[in-house]
Amino acid sequence: MEILKIQDLTYYYPRKEEPALKCVNLSVTEGEFILLFGKSGCGKSTLGRVFNKIVPEFYGGKIKGNVESKVDIGMVFQDPEKQLVMEQVEREIAFGLENIGINYEVMRKKVMETLSFLNIWDIRYKKTYELSGGQKQKLAIGATIAMGYKFLVFDEPTSQLDPVAAEEILHILKRLNEELGYTIVLIEQRIDKCFHLADRVLFMEESQIIFDGAPKDFVAWSYKHEKNFSPSVSNYFVKLGEKNIPLTVKEGRKKLRKNLFLKKPVVIQHETKEEYGNREAISIKKLYFTYENGKEALNGVDLKVFKGEVLGIMGENGGGKSTLLKNISGLLKPDKGNLSVCGEVGYLSQNPNDYLFNDTVYEELKYTLDQKGIKDLSRIEKVLKNLELLRYKDKNPRDLSGGEKQRVALGSILVMEPEILILDEPTRGLDRDLKERLGEIILNLKNKGKTVILVTHDVEFVGKFCERVCLMFDGSVAQVGSKYDVLTEGIYYATQMNKLFSGYVDKIITLEDACYITDHLKEGVI
Repeated sequence: MEILKIQDLTYYYPRKEEPALKCVNLSVTEGEFILLFGKSGCGKSTLGRVFNKIVPEFYGGKIKGNVESKVDIGMVFQDPEKQLVMEQVEREIAFGLENIGINYEVMRKKVMETLSFLNIWDIRYKKTYELSGGQKQKLAIGATIAMGYKFLVFDEPTSQLDPVAAEEILHILKRLNEELGYTIVLIEQRIDKCFHLADRVLFMEESQIIFDGAPKDFVAWSYKHEKNFSPSVSNYFVKLGEKNIPLTVKEGRKKLRKNLFLKKPVVIQHETKEEYGNREAISIKKLYFTYENGKEALNGVDLKVFKGEVLGIMGENGGGKSTLLKNISGLLKPDKGNLSVCGEVGYLSQNPNDYLFNDTVYEELKYTLDQKGIKDLSRIEKVLKNLELLRYKDKNPRDLSGGEKQRVALGSILVMEPEILILDEPTRGLDRDLKERLGEIILNLKNKGKTVILVTHDVEFVGKFCERVCLMFDGSVAQVGSKYDVLTEGIYYATQMNKLFSGYVDKIITLEDACYITDHLKEGVI
């Protein structure tokens, strides 16, 4: 049964000359699981807001065309904190029900069922500000489904979550769809873990839907039209020239078993990377830090970061990663321990809005140079060009999409050309092409002798662009070493290619690794 129909929809945000959506036609059937993705700034989030009428009823602007919905639609936004209004978990879930006048007995039943379904019963009395990122996201979902919405839109719900928490959220969406018949629209950039869940995918470009069809059909279409948006596993088999392209690691391993004739597993010996010697940019010994509320965030951290290296820091939400970066950059002072930093530090925090307060993108970057007393304004154009922001230089940065804001904030740090660059979740909101561009920028900085530290939940990005990886849990370092050691022996902290080849050919991390080995693998001999 058709429950939503959009015909010839064009939408302009207030005071904008370019449409955010252009000639959109779409029909949604009850019980579908739809994956909506595309380049940063293509209109994905705007289309999601159209579904539940936030656009144009809240945002205003001009709209043409027809939007007909037979059901009410709930939405969970990118940042769950923007959706949480009460201090306690149980009260948050009850808040919406109270506002629509549900009687106490029914309300209590709905709250209890929601807590149980999402497996957050044990935190029902917790303060919302004490929750981890994954718990906050679960709570935002719970507050929405408790209202009785059977059609839900999720705007990048895993973008701020560690791999474990992200898997939990995707499993919840799968259960809502398969067990309860909910209609799901998932807007997402990291599609490796969710592509196979969709009945249908919508791909957007320049404010339009340019593909609407089955996931397997998209893989073939994407390759034909040179769109770099298919899952990693699918990309690998497309490059091999296979016809029946797998979408998941499980499907890929079945096909791989038939293609590889190995008598025993092969271990790849990667070339030894540059030895850094004693050229330390940052030295940390027995570092401790406790917040005012008594929470111990860092518990005896030992870490060395070398000049000219790219270090990726990964770990659970609330594991102390961001706190460590703030200590390194000087925003926080450790309680005890030794911390030495050699060189000027440029720090990009998780929230790009912290950096955006000027009237134009150009002025935003110029402000950094002015504060540092740097006269070379040619840096601005160069950075804007590298980040593909040149066409937005005269626009207000607060009017840009989430991914575009992220790039402007990054540009405001890159323009100062610091010796040490610290990036907290720099890939959030970026499409795959922009991640590749960011990776190239990071490698160029490395080649100039700069030191780069990045905290991210994006295992694929770390696997491709970092040399060493540090895993943090519960405020301490669990493991630090070569990416070929840290990212090849885990469960969650492993790339798709590593999971695909595990047990057949070990020490594979990237798509490039996989293609190279496949070309040179013959009868178990490389």
